[in-house]
Amino acid sequence: MIKKILIILFICILIYFNLNIVCIENFQELNKDELLLKENRKFPFRYFQDENNNVLPIVAVTAFFRSNEDKLRYLNYIKNGINIIGVTAYKTFPKKITDDAEDKYHLSDDFNYTKNIKIWLTCMKNLDLYNFNSDNIALEMSESDFYDIDDNNTTEKKYDFIYICNKDNDSCPLNGWNAINRNYDLALKCFPIMINEFKLKGLCVGRIGCNLEKLYGDNIEVTDFLDYHVLQQKMRESKFLFVPNIYDASPRVISECLVKNVPVLMNRNIVCGFKYINNKTGELFTDEHDIKESLQNLLNNINNISPQKWWINNYGVENSSIKLRNFLYPYYSDLLNNVKKISFII
Repeated sequence: MIKKILIILFICILIYFNLNIVCIENFQELNKDELLLKENRKFPFRYFQDENNNVLPIVAVTAFFRSNEDKLRYLNYIKNGINIIGVTAYKTFPKKITDDAEDKYHLSDDFNYTKNIKIWLTCMKNLDLYNFNSDNIALEMSESDFYDIDDNNTTEKKYDFIYICNKDNDSCPLNGWNAINRNYDLALKCFPIMINEFKLKGLCVGRIGCNLEKLYGDNIEVTDFLDYHVLQQKMRESKFLFVPNIYDASPRVISECLVKNVPVLMNRNIVCGFKYINNKTGELFTDEHDIKESLQNLLNNINNISPQKWWINNYGVENSSIKLRNFLYPYYSDLLNNVKKISFII
């Protein structure tokens, strides 16, 4: 009996190592210079450059590993002397994701991100709730901090607000990935207040075929997914951005609007992005029960505030790249001794 158990155990070990050998054989191991080439940069990793556009040997992990190849790439970075930091840029990462729309790859991921990665750029409140500990060194910073001012302020305003939520499929489910991430359920509860009670005209990007036109007629315009430059123009044509989102850790649309002098009406429970909103940039609300007061405050002040002016003093490439360099310098002083600025490679 014992002999039989030992044989089975030996076979299991053999299978385990064979599987890993296959995985490693299929993985293309590259040297340091090759790893940082544009064609070899892979999600969930992000990359950085100095003020002269030189790629730095610093790589950020921005989301859960989706495969063994991701883990092997991580190990290959370390093997080649590339420095690894963490960035909170995907939902609740590094805390496990709980919404039903997310693929389940992260549930079986046993990699301890906050234990293995010491230095982080974060955007969350109460870091202990997201698996951070006293050994972690964190700077409140996001990629969206690095947007510069958009000076095209002469655009005619066609919409009172813009809401962006790409469609998951033709049935427009409330539990789709985009619907959950952009909180479409709450948007549907707020639209009657914003459109019917406040008589606002809205632009809803991405929800074509979801019957919104039948509910609100000419008071809402609905488009399909928009190319980047078209979307940017639609932002300029809007008086404010509506963000009911909660599970959003990379709200670039917020920065894209603020730099266009477009204020934001934002859910105060959003995972990231709350730091951008104050009495000079917009208003916060919680749900359909308190949005009226926040919306009224925003409309009363919308012509008296300048998100652009506030942004210039606090964010943008110049401010943020110096801040990031100064944060990282004590830990990588030899590498950064002649570097003055560090920014994300967009």
